[in-house]
Amino acid sequence: MGSEYGRDSLAQSQHEFHGKAMVRHRNMKVRGDRMSDTDGLIFVGIAASAGGLEAASLLVQNLPISANAVYVMAQHMSPTHKSLLTSLISRETKLPVVELKDEITPEPDTIYITPPNLDVMVENGKISLHNPSGHPATPKPSADRLFKSIAADCGDRCVGIVLSGTGTDGSYGVQAIRESGGITIAQDTASAKYDGMPASAIETGCVDLTLTPAQMGQHLEKILSVPRDFDALRHINDQPNRLSELLQILLARTRIDFRDYKDNTINRRINRRMVALGIDDYESYVQHCRTSLEEVDALHRDLLISVTRFFRDPRQFEQLAEEVRTLARNRQRQQLRIWVAGCATGEEAYSLAILISEALGGPEVLEKNSVQIFATDIDERALEVARKGVYPITAAQDIPPQYLERYFTTTGGNLVVSPEIRAITLFSKHNIFQDPPFINVDLVTLRNVLIYFNALLQERVLNRIHYALSPGGLLFLGTSETVGALDVQFEARAGADKIYSKRNLARRDGVAGFMDQRRLGSSIAQANSQTKATNAAVSEAEIQMFDALAKSVAPNGFIAMQNSNIVRVFGDITPIMQLTEDTTLTLNTRILRAGLRDEAPSLISMAAKAKIARGGRWHKIAGLDFNEVRLVCYPIINPNGENHFLMAMVTRTETDTETIVESLSDKERTKYILQIENEMQSTREALQQTVEELQTSNEELQAVNEEMQSTNEELQSTNEELETSNEELQSTNEELITVNEEMQINSSELQSVTIELSAVLNSTPYPVLVVDQALIIRRASTQALEFFEIEELPQTGMHLSLCRLPDGFPSITKSASEVFRLREPLTVPVEEDGKKLRMDYAPFSDSMGTMLGMTLSIIRLD
Repeated sequence: MGSEYGRDSLAQSQHEFHGKAMVRHRNMKVRGDRMSDTDGLIFVGIAASAGGLEAASLLVQNLPISANAVYVMAQHMSPTHKSLLTSLISRETKLPVVELKDEITPEPDTIYITPPNLDVMVENGKISLHNPSGHPATPKPSADRLFKSIAADCGDRCVGIVLSGTGTDGSYGVQAIRESGGITIAQDTASAKYDGMPASAIETGCVDLTLTPAQMGQHLEKILSVPRDFDALRHINDQPNRLSELLQILLARTRIDFRDYKDNTINRRINRRMVALGIDDYESYVQHCRTSLEEVDALHRDLLISVTRFFRDPRQFEQLAEEVRTLARNRQRQQLRIWVAGCATGEEAYSLAILISEALGGPEVLEKNSVQIFATDIDERALEVARKGVYPITAAQDIPPQYLERYFTTTGGNLVVSPEIRAITLFSKHNIFQDPPFINVDLVTLRNVLIYFNALLQERVLNRIHYALSPGGLLFLGTSETVGALDVQFEARAGADKIYSKRNLARRDGVAGFMDQRRLGSSIAQANSQTKATNAAVSEAEIQMFDALAKSVAPNGFIAMQNSNIVRVFGDITPIMQLTEDTTLTLNTRILRAGLRDEAPSLISMAAKAKIARGGRWHKIAGLDFNEVRLVCYPIINPNGENHFLMAMVTRTETDTETIVESLSDKERTKYILQIENEMQSTREALQQTVEELQTSNEELQAVNEEMQSTNEELQSTNEELETSNEELQSTNEELITVNEEMQINSSELQSVTIELSAVLNSTPYPVLVVDQALIIRRASTQALEFFEIEELPQTGMHLSLCRLPDGFPSITKSASEVFRLREPLTVPVEEDGKKLRMDYAPFSDSMGTMLGMTLSIIRLD
């Protein structure tokens, strides 16, 4: 509510600001003032962050050559790292690409790149750089600042494009562009490597079009045309994508729907199959799948990605072992039920079986009635491997030594799972998002499965897991997986990574607490042995005796705790219950009818204080054979634990007071009046008790309020610090991702250059050496290896002085040192067996003039 109000207020202030800017803009034109030489140009602001390099490359590849537009790119970058964005983008387009340095008057159909650690703005038709004005942790350059400036300066002659990235930068800027009459475009989230920025922009409701980067460039001329008609463009992504037909073929063949798998995963697997078959065209591959069931099956197996290991991620399995031991100690029923979803070839299921075996006391005590593991997958071939329990001997490297000797045997070079473990593990084919889930499961492991699903399918699967888990059951995920938006249903376990527990209603806590107390705390058991009362379970006969005693006192009633939570119901108490849309869903005395609802906590409090039964007043409540009800509270005192209270529902049929009094004799009337007075006295006590509690509560609340105010201030301060830290981490993460993308491209280019250099050296007819400043030979041509009698050049290189020279040759070490000292090339004539040779020493440097090394070439002159 508050955030929406803040957003509306901000939008309103932006509207006022941009409205004034547009009026000023129009007035200048009306006066005939010449705003700039860029009148008529359309300014396109491009915002990108993590994953934005790939998106920006696709965008510029498809930009029209002549659209009378100026493109200004604000890509979040590391402030301390020299950006290669300009050179990388320039390779992807025929348009000029310029890195901004000073204020400039832009040229049409040119791409301008913002350098690191600066903001870019458009003012009076010129592009200028500015120091960042926001918080130090905010991303730089700021997309919001760029968008707001072009909205204020260009009016309806501006376009804002939000590409892949994390965070929300650009969201306020698109609102400003939309208000000024410009066009706003966000990258389709399905095509974005990181969908934070485009999703945030779309959520503002101010985005005109949602397209892929390639579609933006392809349709830019149509987008910029006047009048504007976006209807056709808005439905581009609604059309079936190119994968639809192939996924339909898979569905018909395998009965598995892959449409909710991530597109990137599917595309990689399809490309893998196409390369294997030597097919270059996607349509040709689809046609091949129509006629080849074998290929459909092969693609199906590739998409399943049935890969796993024993005790994958050891640290998390150590944490899981602790949780499993707790499960084994606290299990409420005879059998422990485990579900390993997406078990693949079974290593994870057997790993979990070993942990459970250890928790229960070893393989010799394992029985199906004590534990049952359901391991499921949709890959039949993987399940066949899992059922056999036979793995290559190399799998032993992943198994802790203490488990290897106890649960495995080695036969013929294979590792075989022990029969005790296999007996409790049941493997079956099961589709986690189509088939019904198991129920009453204590632990579900779902590791490295969700990463292949899109967000909607992830949520659907997690809802099924939540249904399958018993109260307090555990969920174990993979290292890259979280419960996402379902954290309201799953709670992260303290001190454990990727282990979650099913959140429960408050009712269960109370019931569990009472059942533990009931087994430990009957007065009979305490009388027999105070020492063993907290450790030994009460016999079933004693429990039945307690139930019979409670029912005799309260045929219809309930047991409550000090906090008024109801943990046990006897008989039928529906006449005194009242459930409406405003009623809390926890089982508490708040579900009682008005009057009883407020009286019950007071009776509990008085009974706890007096340690004797206390009765309430009569209430007019109509039932089947009564018209009045009162509550009588009996305290169940437990010195070694929490007290409980048996609340009996007492009923009677009564006529009006005047009729009662007239029909009674003097003695009966005196007795009746005495009864009324007792009830009034009880009511006064209850009222006095309530007043005292209210006074005490009021004092406590005042003290708590002061503490809360102080704590709130501290939390607010802490929150601001955390928010700052989070922004800094997010900004740093974006910068690292951008640097990583650039480094990957550089690495690819470096690899290509290395291959080309090796080819040149191997094919040259002259002896050629490449030497660094330490006189270490880094590369040598084939002719050089023969000439200098070098058998093989080590990967670390070899010193120039180790080369064997023919008789009469001058020292190459001395000449090379001279070249490095003078930083000039050197030519040395030589004669060998009457043949004239020339030794050419040529130093080389990087783009900054720093000398890196030299080449030595030996050329025959005759």
